[in-house]
Amino acid sequence: MLENINKELAPMKSHYFLYNAATAPMVQFLPTIGKQLGFSGTLVGTIYTVLPISGLIAKPLFGGLADKFRLHKTFFLIFQVVLTIAFFSIYFIPEVDKSASVTLICDSDIPFLEICPQNEFSQKTLSAVILENIHTDSVCQLSCEGVSHGYIELSGKNVSMNSTFEFSAQFDIYQDLLTSNCVDVKVHTFLDGVTHVPVCGDQLRTRCMATCHNNSAFNHLLHEAKDSHSDTKQSTYQFHLFLWAAIISWIGMAVVVSIADAICFDLLGYEKRNDYGKQKMWGSIGFGWFGIGAGYMVDLSSQGQYEKDYTCIFYIMLIAMLADIIVVSMTLKKKNPECSTDEPSLLRELLSVVREGRVLVFAWWCIGAGMCTAVIWNFLFWYSEDLATSSHVTWTKTLQGLMTGVQCFLGELPFNFVSGSVLKKLGHINVMSLVLLIYAIRFMAYSIISNPWLFLILELLHGPSFGLCWPTMVSYGDKVTPSGTKATMQGFVGAVFEGIGVASGSFICGWLMDTFGGVTLLRTFSVGALLWLSVFWLLELLLRKMKANPLYRGHSHLANYANPDDAILMTISQELQTY
Repeated sequence: MLENINKELAPMKSHYFLYNAATAPMVQFLPTIGKQLGFSGTLVGTIYTVLPISGLIAKPLFGGLADKFRLHKTFFLIFQVVLTIAFFSIYFIPEVDKSASVTLICDSDIPFLEICPQNEFSQKTLSAVILENIHTDSVCQLSCEGVSHGYIELSGKNVSMNSTFEFSAQFDIYQDLLTSNCVDVKVHTFLDGVTHVPVCGDQLRTRCMATCHNNSAFNHLLHEAKDSHSDTKQSTYQFHLFLWAAIISWIGMAVVVSIADAICFDLLGYEKRNDYGKQKMWGSIGFGWFGIGAGYMVDLSSQGQYEKDYTCIFYIMLIAMLADIIVVSMTLKKKNPECSTDEPSLLRELLSVVREGRVLVFAWWCIGAGMCTAVIWNFLFWYSEDLATSSHVTWTKTLQGLMTGVQCFLGELPFNFVSGSVLKKLGHINVMSLVLLIYAIRFMAYSIISNPWLFLILELLHGPSFGLCWPTMVSYGDKVTPSGTKATMQGFVGAVFEGIGVASGSFICGWLMDTFGGVTLLRTFSVGALLWLSVFWLLELLLRKMKANPLYRGHSHLANYANPDDAILMTISQELQTY
């Protein structure tokens, strides 16, 4: 059996498996990691607006440099190292601290902090700071207004009226009390250069701003308290760290994926190009299995903790990427793809493509499909996590890992391979309409279901939505393109789908999530998908009425059906390629 293995292609199979095993946990959980760090939906949406654009710029730029200097394997290895470092650096970004208005009260020499909610504290937040049965010392930094009556001693001196004083208060979570709907935190130590027992009295009562570093439970308590806000300077610093780490890793992934595919096609040769799917399949296996396993491991390592512990996925990524780098550097045959020196002007090709009326209508559909895909890629896990929290559902990361597995193995892969038959039977326009319709049904179903475990059933719709979406785009792009501009058209499709559709969809998703919540977000995109579909059909009818069908315009090359099978094999899944 082993003698039948193509040893020249074995390194590519290993690369696809290890690379997707490494990046799958990071890509699927990165939005929720950003959420846990304290970034809003708008900020995460902004990040995912920038990422597709950065990838689109990087692919032709570094791909062209690799072609020009014939340094494909060198670039391949360099950007593998770059994305590994960028992804792993996210692990060291600290959580954004929250601060809120609290009241320092001192009565009979027993000081305590009274923390009251904006509306009402959530049960999960209260459980973390009230119902703990263990003694845990925590420290919060306080900046308080001068006392108008009473007194407080800091470093042996009384604080005067109309001044601001700062110090740290140490307390034991075990001694927290719930009074009415507020939380009283008993302070047992003052820290203000020296450590001493609190000294105050005479019914002292003053307003303070409290910040609790490295304490997730109290950060969430302060987040739900009155006048809550984050430290703008600190959150900006952490946001930029996260943003640039994400951008650099996305650039690395975009370059690695594009150069890997180029090397793979060159190793296959023209005669065996249809075997590309057999190589890429190993990436699907790595993505699916490690996506499932990572979710379970996050839940397992987070038991008894307030926040999810994502440590394991960073080390999974690090180990798998190091293994991939070693395999590629030691076993991959150094063979640079051939490039043509007689290529036509890219601008001239692009202009000849976009002049087609049918291409512009197709671009409209690509934008709509990209916006819908942004919901699934970037905010589905965010919404499922919020729903799981409100429904008191545990093991959310295991659920999300299983959702990835259903999407991959029961959704995308089957529909990728039957999409050629579906397109032949239904036609491209009908399949495009079906994709938007399924997205609309899927989003509405998400918004209605209250038990997130039922999402596993809905993930079967990933096949007739995204599973058909990408092969249909590639195939139809080939069909409506004048001869000699095939590559330009595929680049145009990717730019419109990712650079406009996914990018704008991510930004809108983030804003809707922050402003109105996940249910409104999903229902808005459900109705939006139907409206986008309606406009698509109106434009198609208008084209037919104006006889704008390319057959009437002299493009006889469009008369025959362009078999999509090759394109399908070449692009098994945009999501599995993780860029």
